[in-house]
Amino acid sequence: MRLAVGALLAAVFVLIARGFYDAGRGWSGLDVGGMQSEVGALRERLAVLETELISARQQADSAHSTLQIERAAQEQLAARIRTLESDNARLREDMLMFESLAGSGSTGLEPGFRINRLAIEPDAGGAGRYRYRMLVARVGGKGEADVRGVYQIVASIDRAGQGATIALSPEAGGQGNRLTFRHFQRVDGMFTLPQGARLLSVEARFLQDGQIRARATASP
Repeated sequence: MRLAVGALLAAVFVLIARGFYDAGRGWSGLDVGGMQSEVGALRERLAVLETELISARQQADSAHSTLQIERAAQEQLAARIRTLESDNARLREDMLMFESLAGSGSTGLEPGFRINRLAIEPDAGGAGRYRYRMLVARVGGKGEADVRGVYQIVASIDRAGQGATIALSPEAGGQGNRLTFRHFQRVDGMFTLPQGARLLSVEARFLQDGQIRARATASP
């Protein structure tokens, strides 16, 4: 009897507690079913946003790649334009030089040689590296036979406060220092100074049979 009465009282307390819980949920507006439905809707929305984000990232990556390709193409075009401008300037120099030689040939000048447009400029490849260019030309005479000779590059340098003059050989891979031409020849090359040396000036020389036939001087 005592057990039955205890079980009955426990059931009553459970029913009363459930009633208070339901009443409290109604008072506070708590709706578990509604919240679960809202959570489901939010999850669906999150999935849609994640899909849109992935698509946006892919589009951004594609646009970035396209921009890089276009930028590379523009850089190549700009480099090509610079090369063409340089070539055009050199052709103009050659034309002016040729016209000058053609004019001097009729003035009765003594046959000889000269070095024109000697230029020295630092190379971007590293410290102590320089590029040079010049035109070695024949003046006077008819120029019916080829001219053969060599050129030299002689640099005046300062090293640790001490001045010196050194002969520089063209770097490997170039045309060397031998020249063969009828009227004139363009010469381009590169040299590297000894470590710690500072370039003061450069003298270019054209030689035939060991004799200096022409020379010119320039500073960097």
